[in-house]
Amino acid sequence: MEQMVTVLGRLSEIETAAVNVEKEAANEKRRIAKVYEQKTIDFDQQLDAETEEKLKEINEKLKADAEQELLKMRKETEQELESMKREYDQNHAELADKLFHYIIGE
Repeated sequence: MEQMVTVLGRLSEIETAAVNVEKEAANEKRRIAKVYEQKTIDFDQQLDAETEEKLKEINEKLKADAEQELLKMRKETEQELESMKREYDQNHAELADKLFHYIIGE
């Protein structure tokens, strides 16, 4: 009988130890899940920041390119207007005469 009590006591100890191991495993699992959750949050924040910075760089480049194109167009327009003005200044009498004859039908 004493052996049976000893065996039952030992089984009880083993069961208690198994329950404690299960609790520790569950706690460790929750701890690891929290660590990975935080790592995921950190990664997402870093990725968002990098994406934001890249978009900012792209927008700045596009804006600079657009401004450069606008300056080029302005310069070309000014050159064309200057060319037209020179043409008018050099040939205004002839142009006026041609226009006059066109209007009167000659």
